[in-house]
Amino acid sequence: MLQIKAVLLSLCILSVVFSVTSIEAKKSEAKQPHLVFILADDQGWNNIGLHNPDLIGGNTKSVAAEGIRFTNHHVFKFCSPTRSSFVSGRWPIHVNQENSATRQRYAGVPLNMTTISEKLAGVGYKCHHFGKWHVGQATMAHTPVGRSFETSLTFFNFGEDHYTQLRGGQAFFEGDPLALEDPPNCQGVDLWNHTTPAYGQNGTYGGYLFTNGAVEAINNHDPTTPLFLFAAFQNLHPPLEVPQSYVDVYPKNLRTTINGMATFLDESVGNLTQALKQKGLWDNLLLVYSADNGGYLGNGGDSRPFRGGKFSDFEGGTRVPAFASGGLIPSALRGTTVNTLLHIADWYATFCGRAGCDPVDARAASAGLPPIDSKDVWAVLDGSNISTPHADMCLSANPPATRHSLRYYGSGEGIIAGKYKLITGVQNPGPFGNGKPHPRCDNATMFPSSSQWGPKFPGVPCGCGDTGCLYDLESDPHETSNIAVTHPDVAKDLLARLVRYRAGVYAPDRGPIEAAACEQVVKNGGYWGPWLPSPVPWPPAV
Repeated sequence: MLQIKAVLLSLCILSVVFSVTSIEAKKSEAKQPHLVFILADDQGWNNIGLHNPDLIGGNTKSVAAEGIRFTNHHVFKFCSPTRSSFVSGRWPIHVNQENSATRQRYAGVPLNMTTISEKLAGVGYKCHHFGKWHVGQATMAHTPVGRSFETSLTFFNFGEDHYTQLRGGQAFFEGDPLALEDPPNCQGVDLWNHTTPAYGQNGTYGGYLFTNGAVEAINNHDPTTPLFLFAAFQNLHPPLEVPQSYVDVYPKNLRTTINGMATFLDESVGNLTQALKQKGLWDNLLLVYSADNGGYLGNGGDSRPFRGGKFSDFEGGTRVPAFASGGLIPSALRGTTVNTLLHIADWYATFCGRAGCDPVDARAASAGLPPIDSKDVWAVLDGSNISTPHADMCLSANPPATRHSLRYYGSGEGIIAGKYKLITGVQNPGPFGNGKPHPRCDNATMFPSSSQWGPKFPGVPCGCGDTGCLYDLESDPHETSNIAVTHPDVAKDLLARLVRYRAGVYAPDRGPIEAAACEQVVKNGGYWGPWLPSPVPWPPAV
């Protein structure tokens, strides 16, 4: 009897110990999931190992295999609008369709639009940003710290030298006319450490700086607090630069800088995910990966098999590599692929849905600004409903008054409804240059020549005009056959939708080029930074 009592007592003690241990384990985990968003730069469909077996590096494929790959995930056709879309939860037509000069005080996302980081910080998240920003810089309120990021190491402009972090030369290379006005004092170091210029931190390959910063933020994070990490890498954006060792791993016929940059980016993804797992965050985490636009044709970008590339509304410019991963993805769905029509703006509402914040932007509404377009797509991730939440999706729309002032130019527009897509106007695949098609631009749509638009090389007509070209994306995802003549009712319907969207485009005057921005570079000892002392009123929609 005494032995039985002793056994029962031992079991009771073990039960109490187990219960206490379980409670402590639960206390060590954040109730809300950790959220990570990785944004690649100028990564075409064929510039990633997920789609191109010639590329070296298996980290991205491994992480994607633990999640769901998206084969119909759309963004804007170039840089700042895509970033503005993600952080604001709006299609670019409702926040920003321009690569506005950093020296314009109204560039990027309006201050009265609530960003995803502000939403998440409001419900207890610790937010960190590393890499490219490009959504505003005029005041501290425009920078990551002003948008509720607790730490950040960033650069504000659209591009810079990967090693020196100097802004300037690449803008001339891309043919940006506003860059031609740059005085020498504007070509300073564009590297900002949260609240001050990143003095002494430049001079190292930027990919190392941003990867190491993100890993350090992960390692220092308290697991009991929910994490939001926004890692926006500069790879594969020109200038094409990478440590030579990443190029040398390739056989001679594939030994290109752009391939080395892709391998470096793959390694960065591996370093981040390894740190997340080692910290014990992975099982309660949702990670989303996306490129910001299609490949930059002529600069190593490769959007094959799709038509077009960066600066184009064709699929090669807006349909990008993307996937979701992490412990929140149901085990039965890991390693699967979905073709659901999604937009990068959708992650705003999806992240809010997981975090427990209301995605409605009341601050913007009170300022008379457009509401969010974002849809919570968690049902796609948990497999309960893989239908698209979008009745249609306007990729870009240019009202006649702004059609020839939006940078980077062109009158191109795009809209998707169901399986159909309508393209209008001039579609610019990039790069700017001497009017000769680059040998890698075999899927381009046209090229500029002495300010005139010549025929594309090779293939179908270069311009779709005001009435547009119509494509069936189910049977013709590479957009080779314009079916507008044989499907006039469909073309008419999509054009009518596009006209309605044109009426609601948010296109304020972003302001003049301000000399004070370059003067601030001098004041900062050769470093870029905010040049206005306090938040500035935002202009109403035009």
